[in-house]
Amino acid sequence: MPKITSNEGKPYAEIGTLLRNLRLRRGMSQFDLADASGINNSYLSRIENGERRPSPKILKRFSEILQFPYDELVVTSGILSEDFVKSTPSEPSSNDPTTHALQQLISGIQGSKQIGQNGSSVATARRAMPVFDTVPAGLLKDANVVEAHADVEKLVLTEDEMMFDPNSFGLIVQGDSMVEAGILDGDTLIVSPATQINNGDIAVVQVNRRQTTVKKVYFENDSVILQPANSNYRPQILKYPEEVEILGKVILVRRKLI
Repeated sequence: MPKITSNEGKPYAEIGTLLRNLRLRRGMSQFDLADASGINNSYLSRIENGERRPSPKILKRFSEILQFPYDELVVTSGILSEDFVKSTPSEPSSNDPTTHALQQLISGIQGSKQIGQNGSSVATARRAMPVFDTVPAGLLKDANVVEAHADVEKLVLTEDEMMFDPNSFGLIVQGDSMVEAGILDGDTLIVSPATQINNGDIAVVQVNRRQTTVKKVYFENDSVILQPANSNYRPQILKYPEEVEILGKVILVRRKLI
């Protein structure tokens, strides 16, 4: 087994050292990992040397290639704290012994069991909801979201997980504008259009009927401020409701692990 090394004094030494040793343990060259990850070799070298911190998207690729838990890479990189990750519901990995529960969840099985007050098991209502990559225009005008979008992927959850909202839907996150709120690229957000949204809540919004985005929202007179949870991004101030449609409040985040 290769000797564990370190990059003392570098700002991202811990994640760099971990990635280097995971790569070596799998018998991969730096070029092999860079090529498989879709990044150039010099960038990977800077990551392994502790000079650069990889983005959540690149960490997800590393996780898949190196067969190492995504959340552990995220924590080691310093993007999120361990406590924050533990508080975020995740879907188990395909190699996890609890995979059967996930397979039930996404296969449309409509019943689950909970323990009642007398110790007996009782059925808990479940139903399917659509999961989108991009929210289609006019989503909230549909009388029944699931039936109206029968051709898209479904996720089966309990009614309380969906806040008992018949129009709840899922959205797959694209980008890193909300990483400091624990929302990473590739996560699935459960969104409830019927749940009240207050200042500072995280919501899915549609800008100018085209762009779907996830941000913290703050209402101010006839405007709405869309605040990212990433210091690299600036907030947007838009006219409300002329330029922004609030599609729903984020009520649950699910993270799929390999």
